[in-house]
Amino acid sequence: MPRPKRSRIEIIADVLSALETGCVNQTRLAAEANLAYDRLAKLLDELESRGLVTRGPDVCITKEGLRFLGEYRRWRSFLETFGLF
Repeated sequence: MPRPKRSRIEIIADVLSALETGCVNQTRLAAEANLAYDRLAKLLDELESRGLVTRGPDVCITKEGLRFLGEYRRWRSFLETFGLF
């Protein structure tokens, strides 16, 4: 059975989760987040403008990005408690 499509918020969480252990280059990040490189590049533009990641030679998660990821996980856990996710 194929895996259901990920929502936009799940994709963002997957990208941020891949950065949680340290900075990585965009090619590796695309592979870890299971995203096409061009789609990742567009998403990173948005995440950077919102202050969740920084880009240089590598992509890094910011403190705000870590906060977002923590709140996402808390929210998801709450929804899973009621079988809603």
